[in-house]
Amino acid sequence: NFGNPDDPGCHVPFALSENGETLYLHSGADGVLTGYNDQEKFDASETAVAFGRYQKSTGTYNFVAMSVNTPGGANAYPKVGPVVISEIMYNPASFEGVPPSDRGQDARDTEYIELLNISNSAVTLAEYDNEQLVDVPWRFADDSNGISFDFPLGTIMAPGEHLLLVKDLAAFDSVYSADDGVQIFEWGAGRLNNAGEKIQLSKPGDLLEGTRYYIRIDRVNYSDGSHPAGEDPWPIEPDGSGNSLTRIVPADYGNDPENWIAANPSPGE
Repeated sequence: NFGNPDDPGCHVPFALSENGETLYLHSGADGVLTGYNDQEKFDASETAVAFGRYQKSTGTYNFVAMSVNTPGGANAYPKVGPVVISEIMYNPASFEGVPPSDRGQDARDTEYIELLNISNSAVTLAEYDNEQLVDVPWRFADDSNGISFDFPLGTIMAPGEHLLLVKDLAAFDSVYSADDGVQIFEWGAGRLNNAGEKIQLSKPGDLLEGTRYYIRIDRVNYSDGSHPAGEDPWPIEPDGSGNSLTRIVPADYGNDPENWIAANPSPGE
């Protein structure tokens, strides 16, 4: 009832933004703060989808979209999909010992990300903006090395379909062989961080005062298994040894090291 001026606890009515903000909770008595405080930042949200606190295998928490709204009850499992990040090649094996004439491409240019449609329906990677009267594409981005890729309008993923984002298509083709028919797009500028970073697939939300807000579809804050050494729960083998990070159960929550293993690269499979 914080938006109800007639509620006895309400001093100044306020509302929560669908484009995200931060909430603060403080203890107090007789108009004085008494020490306890908590805060939670949340991102842009879909209509009628609540955010909730979810404990991961590491004991830490994420505040994410829930699969079901449960006011007054235990939180439901996080909302997963319809498209997820299913494989990450962030630090390909180097060409150490290979003569320069045989290298062809920089090993770093063979980075790739695999996406998977886990739903039973086709997913168009764009949303229609009712105010601007245009289609706005979904976006893949990282938070440290300058990757920001908008999917071409008209991109559709069939149920169960894999899609690949690659740093450089020629470099990728020199090392890997994706199945015929797999959609592959170059993201161009920027690289995945070898030490780990946050990568995110988002769909467009509101356009407000010239700023487009994006709603998280899937996010993985991966690490290289060494930060800090001996305590990092992420597998270390994908850090330059030729393995990729591979999601174990696509329909399970993705931003948890428990759901990722080191595996042989299988882009598009």
